[in-house]
Amino acid sequence: MRTGELRCLRERIAASPDAILVMVVLVIFMDMMIYGLLIPIFPQYASSLSVEESVIGVIFGLYAAMLLVFSIPMGLLSDRLGRRPLIVVGMLLLALATALFGLSSTVLHLAAARTVQGISAAATWSAGLALIADTCDPARLGEKMGIALSSVGLGTVLGPVAGGLLFEYAGYTATFILPAILAAVIGLLVLAVPVRTPRRESPHLLPRGALPNLAVCAAVIVAVSGTYGVIDPYLPVHLYAAFSASPGMIGGMFAVLAAAAIIAQPAAGRIYDRCGGSRCLIPGGLVLAGAAILAAVEAETILITAVSVFVLGVGLGSALVPVMPVLAEIYRSHGSQGAAYGIYNTFYSAGLSAGPFAGAVVLARWALPTLFLLLAVILAAAGVLCWSAIGRAGWR
Repeated sequence: MRTGELRCLRERIAASPDAILVMVVLVIFMDMMIYGLLIPIFPQYASSLSVEESVIGVIFGLYAAMLLVFSIPMGLLSDRLGRRPLIVVGMLLLALATALFGLSSTVLHLAAARTVQGISAAATWSAGLALIADTCDPARLGEKMGIALSSVGLGTVLGPVAGGLLFEYAGYTATFILPAILAAVIGLLVLAVPVRTPRRESPHLLPRGALPNLAVCAAVIVAVSGTYGVIDPYLPVHLYAAFSASPGMIGGMFAVLAAAAIIAQPAAGRIYDRCGGSRCLIPGGLVLAGAAILAAVEAETILITAVSVFVLGVGLGSALVPVMPVLAEIYRSHGSQGAAYGIYNTFYSAGLSAGPFAGAVVLARWALPTLFLLLAVILAAAGVLCWSAIGRAGWR
C-alpha cells in the first residue's frame, strides 16, 4: 500500500466513530481476556511458589485495588494529554504485565505484574470509554456503550478457556508471552491511528451542581458491581452445595451470566437512545436482578438456576448501561469525559472489591442463603430509591 493510500486509510479510521468503537472494544476485550486468562492458572502459583492460597487471593485482588486508585488520575490525565497516549501506554503496560506473569518466579514478581496490570486497566478503560463519548453521536451513545461493555463479558468467557488451553498445550511461558505480544501489537495499532480528541488544561472532576446526579450514578454502579463481587465467589459455593456442580458446570453458569450481559447491554443502550426510559431501565433492572437472585437460590433444578442467572445478567446489564450516557452528559460541556469514566471505573472497582468482603462478614454469622437474601433486598431497595431520585433529577 502506497504512502498516500495509507495516510488516507488512517484518516478515515480517525474520522469514523464506528472504527473508533471497534478499536476501543478490541482494547477492552484484550484487557478482560487476559484478566480471565489468569483465573485457571492462578491456583498453580500456590503450589509452585509454596505460599498459602490466601496470599494468591491478595495478589489477585491487586488488580481491583489499582483500578480503584488510578482510574480518576488516568481519566484526568487523558483529558489533559488526549485519549490515544493513555490507551497506547495502557496496552503496552498490559503487555509488560502479562510477560512478567510468564517470567515470575517469586511472590514479589507476581505482585508487581498484577499491580502493573491494574494500572494499565485504569488507563485503557478511562481513556477508551471517554474516547467513545468524544467521537460518538450523543443520540447513539447508549447503544455504543452497551456494545463496549459487552466486550467485557466476551473477554471474561473466552479468557479462562484460552488460558486453560494455552497452559495445557503450549506450556507455561507461552501462555503469557503470546497474549503479551498481541496486546503490544494492539497498542501499536492504536498508536498508528491519529485520533483527535479535545484536551483541557484544567479538567473538572466535580462540575457545579453535578453532585446529586453523580450520587445516583455511583449508587447504581456500586449496586451492579457489588452484586458481581458477591456472585463471583459465592455462587459457585451454592452450586456445589445444592447440585454438586462440577467445575465445568460452574463455568457454564458464568458463561450464561456473561451471555445475558452481552445480549442485554446493547439492547438496553438502544432502548435508551430511542426512548429514554432511564427511570424504567435502571430501577427495573435492579429489582429484576434481586428477584433473579432469589429465584436462583430457591431453584430445585440446575436448569431453572441457569434461567434465573440469565435473568440476573439481563437485569444488571439493563441497570448499568443508561448510566454511561448520563455520565457523558454531565461532563460533556466541561470537556472532561476522562474524569467521567475515571469516576465510573472507581465506583465499579469499589463495588467489585467490597462485595467479597461484605459477603465474608455476613457468612461469619449467617448461612449462605441469608447472604443472597440480603443482596436481593439491597438491590430491590436500591431500585426503589433510584426510581425516586431519577424522577426528581428528570433524566430522560
